[in-house]
Amino acid sequence: MWARPELRFVLVGEMHGTNESPAVFGDLVCSALGTKRAIIAGLEFRNQQALDRFMDSRNPETSVKELLSTDEWRGTDGRASNAMLALLERMRSLKAKGLLPRVIAFSASGRSSEQDEEAMSSALLRASAANPDALVIVLTGNVHALKQELPEVGSYRPMGSFLPSAQTVSLLVTDRGGEAWNCQDGSCGPHVLASSAGVNRGVTLISPHAGYDGVLSTGLAVTASTPANRVMQ
Repeated sequence: MWARPELRFVLVGEMHGTNESPAVFGDLVCSALGTKRAIIAGLEFRNQQALDRFMDSRNPETSVKELLSTDEWRGTDGRASNAMLALLERMRSLKAKGLLPRVIAFSASGRSSEQDEEAMSSALLRASAANPDALVIVLTGNVHALKQELPEVGSYRPMGSFLPSAQTVSLLVTDRGGEAWNCQDGSCGPHVLASSAGVNRGVTLISPHAGYDGVLSTGLAVTASTPANRVMQ
């Protein structure tokens, strides 16, 4: 995958709320460092200023408290989990070593579904245009990562469909099943996640799943990652 000269975007579509998806995404970013290209990591947050302050801070305890005090880190849908916080700390370490120029927030909300999806893709396109030689590697919800509209998901174009298809690889995170922390039917907490046949850890660029170019398998049974703000309470 890294040898493709036309590659600009790698989308990693996860089910929010596990420990294993953010961890394997971090491994993928570290693997990409071997390309010797600049790497931009994209995470599904809205507050770029809060993210920048965290990434540039040299005071870990203070920076964590400040980050978790922001509105979107009060959420319980898995994007504000302990695993995501650990991923950010891993990305900050790479940035401090000069290995990761930037982490971008690209989430959007408040408009129609398709407008939000297009706004998210626009944020990624802007980051790529500002760094033409960079690889933009993104962790997002598995619907956003789709490269085509699927009737069973919704009658709107997902984020991945607005990116140049030939320059984009979309990977669905697969695993052996287990639990994910999310909100379903009015209940937030660990919920059973069925196996998606992700037995062998790594990337496979032939996908049985419509809308994706391949899979990124954790090779593991997944475990639920609790909201990070619970630690501060």
